[in-house]
Amino acid sequence: MNYQATIRAADTTDISKIAAVNIQSWKETYPGIMPERKIASLNLEACSRNWENALASGSRVFVAEVNNEIIGFVSGGANRIQEACETGIGNTCEAELAAIYILREYHGKGIGRMMFTHFVDTMVQDGFHSMVVWVAEMNPAVSFYLKLGGEQVDRKILYVCEEPVPVIAFRYWI
Repeated sequence: MNYQATIRAADTTDISKIAAVNIQSWKETYPGIMPERKIASLNLEACSRNWENALASGSRVFVAEVNNEIIGFVSGGANRIQEACETGIGNTCEAELAAIYILREYHGKGIGRMMFTHFVDTMVQDGFHSMVVWVAEMNPAVSFYLKLGGEQVDRKILYVCEEPVPVIAFRYWI
C-alpha cells in the first residue's frame, strides 16, 4: 500500500489525537522495555494534558497525517539537561528531539524519516547546530537512529515507576 504522508505543525485541536497516538505507540513498542504498570497507567486525559503543556511551553510539535488522520508525531526544542549521565556529552547538544512516535502499521514506510528530517530542518532554522535524542536501549528503533547518522555518545539509567530503564543518547550535527 502506498502511503502519502503530510507533516505539519500541530495545534491545540490535535492534542487528543497526538495523545491517542502516543498511548498506542507505547502499547505497541514498550512491552518488556518499560514497566508494565507504566504502560497500563497511560490514559488519554493525562496524556492530553502533557501535550497541551508541551504546546503551551513552546515545544515544537509536528504531526504526520495519512488520509487526514494523525498517525505519528515528533516534538522537542532546546535541550533539557539530563542528570546522572555517564559522559555528559548529550548535555552539550543545543537541541533535543524529545519524542517521535508513529503507529506500528506505518513503520518502514519512510514517514518516520520524513518527521525526523522536518524536525531537524526546523531546529536548523531555529539556529541550533547539534541535537540529542535519548532512546531506551532496548527500543527496536535504535537502528533507526543509527541509520539516520546518530552517534551514540551517552548512557544513563532512567527510573520509570521506580524501575531502572537503560537509555542511550545519540548526537547529530545539524
